[in-house]
Amino acid sequence: MAQGYRQGADTGLDLDAWRRVVDGFHEAVVVLDPEGVVRLVNPLASALFPQVRTGSVLADDGTGRGRRHDLGDGWVALYRGVDDFLDDAARRLVSLTDRAATLRAVVELAPAEHTVLVLPGLRNRLEWWRRTPAGDVAVARTTRQVAGTAPGLTAVLERLVEHAELTELGEGPWGASGVGVAVPLTEGAALVCFGGTWQVDLLKRYAARAAAAVEASTRFSEQQQTVEALRADLLPVPLPEVPGVHLACVYEPAHRRVLVGGDFYDVHPREDGSAAFVLGDVAGNGLEAAVHSSRVRRSLHTLLVVEQRPAQLLYLLNAALRAAGSRLFTTLVVGTVMPVQTGGLRLTLAAGGHPAPLVLRADGRVDEIAVHGGIVGVLPEVRFNQTSVALAPGETLLLYSDGLTEARQHDDRQELFGDVRLKAALADCAGLSAEAVSDHLRRVVFDWLGQGEHDDLTLLVLQAAS
Repeated sequence: MAQGYRQGADTGLDLDAWRRVVDGFHEAVVVLDPEGVVRLVNPLASALFPQVRTGSVLADDGTGRGRRHDLGDGWVALYRGVDDFLDDAARRLVSLTDRAATLRAVVELAPAEHTVLVLPGLRNRLEWWRRTPAGDVAVARTTRQVAGTAPGLTAVLERLVEHAELTELGEGPWGASGVGVAVPLTEGAALVCFGGTWQVDLLKRYAARAAAAVEASTRFSEQQQTVEALRADLLPVPLPEVPGVHLACVYEPAHRRVLVGGDFYDVHPREDGSAAFVLGDVAGNGLEAAVHSSRVRRSLHTLLVVEQRPAQLLYLLNAALRAAGSRLFTTLVVGTVMPVQTGGLRLTLAAGGHPAPLVLRADGRVDEIAVHGGIVGVLPEVRFNQTSVALAPGETLLLYSDGLTEARQHDDRQELFGDVRLKAALADCAGLSAEAVSDHLRRVVFDWLGQGEHDDLTLLVLQAAS
């Protein structure tokens, strides 16, 4: 440090004189020597650059943003106005949509050496967000009564005063000592700053911008939680364990951002070792189709309590959907699977307007299972047929939506993937596990699609254990 000051004297830079001049500036001023060491920090700079210390090297982490002015011989002055600081903080805060990330940023960007956010939490408690000695931001939770142990804090939280100096900190998890200045943030919340709080007006202006960001991110987070709760009921559940059966699936909605669509699948194990399974496709895609597919899944789940025969199940489902005022038609394949004591599986299938299931035999042959029926949920009079099929150990049944066969080639959007390519791709899977079959088919179809858009794309693989 002494070397730096001698350099200042040698170059004619009188730091004491500079300090007397810049201490009254309405801008933050930081002076750096030729080695980038901080040699002068005026009072406003202590607020707008709270992490900058005399004698430290200025880190290139954004805290040194501002206008640069060459003082000669390698010395540099950095200037930053209050409005520049507040505008920059607002831009960084408004870009955040997650509540926790926003609260962390409010703590990190605040014009103070140490900042604590006190906010209302769940079950009538308080959250205390502050920087830890390690430099990250942590949250502690206390009862609301703890705020009353710091005289003046409750008045700020209840917006009875515009600010308060906290000379007695009480029992709060502040992580700091000394005098804090508290200003209101959002409803029932306060921004409390220690050190660098040279003017209350700066904290109020910063708190106003922070409050807008916190309120927006809180609303967004609440909306996201609601969406996630609703979407959880729309997404397929993980595949269960079924004795003697290896299961795998692919689920690729057309709308990747919301992760739900009109395709669906379910497998319902029974106590006798058998299981019911279904793969379906609701007309359309997106949220409306996903909601309707959830309605179909719930209806099937309920009907399985009273009916296990696939064809009869489709008759009941058709009546139930029409009684509920269904506006979207559904195609699906419903089946039951029962392990055979001597090995392999026995399956019974019924379909309603859906692409025919395929069976991959042990010798690599692909058979199409002819099972026919009308679409479900639209017509009062509709017929469904039922058929049975046996799988030897290692053989595979494939159910799929028309998103596979109608996938459009990336080079020629008029050419569809089609039934022939699907059967050839399945034939290439002879000897593979159920998981490997689903992976191979997904890879082949998405190689065909490239980066092109696609419809909901779903498949379900049932393989007889070897």
